[in-house]
Amino acid sequence: MTKGELETVSASIDDITPHPKNVRQGDIGAISESLKAHGQYRAIVVQRSTGHILAGNHTYKAAKALDWKKISAHFIDCDDEKAMRILLADNRANDLATYDDAALAAVLTELNATDDGLAGTLFDGDALDDLIYKLETELNLDEPNPYTQKLDVPQYKIVGERPAVTELFDTTKKDELSKDIINADIPDDIKNLLLEASNRHTVFNYRKVAEFYPHASAEVQRLMEDSALIIIDSDHAIAKGFASFQQQLDTIMKEDES
Repeated sequence: MTKGELETVSASIDDITPHPKNVRQGDIGAISESLKAHGQYRAIVVQRSTGHILAGNHTYKAAKALDWKKISAHFIDCDDEKAMRILLADNRANDLATYDDAALAAVLTELNATDDGLAGTLFDGDALDDLIYKLETELNLDEPNPYTQKLDVPQYKIVGERPAVTELFDTTKKDELSKDIINADIPDDIKNLLLEASNRHTVFNYRKVAEFYPHASAEVQRLMEDSALIIIDSDHAIAKGFASFQQQLDTIMKEDES
């Protein structure tokens, strides 16, 4: 270990505690999802004399929620005043961080086109849509808007064999939930409501959908577009109600004109 490098140890999770003066509120659920997807890739920082966590309080809480017995940690020697300064500095540094939105959208779009989509990133399709919309509205409205033009992208051309329809979607989670709903002792009208809602848990493989689309007939292509399985023109998507904020955008445009 070189000078200035912190030693990482596997510590018993019962030997350390969240800092009692940590005022930061973190998303334990999101961190838990990250830990399940990737494991712990960054050690928490602990004040040796007290066992209080100075950086990684919510990582610790997420690990506890997952019933971990060990957690990777750096132990440092410092007095209580310095410990408070480290705690606040770590929280404040996160507050001051920002994104390059255009670069983030490009990275998310690239990952979204893979078989695993955005799994493990803590972003979802809605977040990506919102980010693209934000970038879109920041463009000069007097100039052609690339986000509202019809797209002719390579993945919509035939590049290989037609995927089987069964490869385009996965209903495993939906089917499990539907079974629980059907077996539940609840009124039929509520059961029907929940069964309709369970359809949201169907997972689509959009890479396979994009490969399937150019092989389909014109009628099937139209229906795929109307179902938002394929979006080749965001103006069409807005008209069909698949893209949000149209009313807000109309209001802004009218205000600008007045």
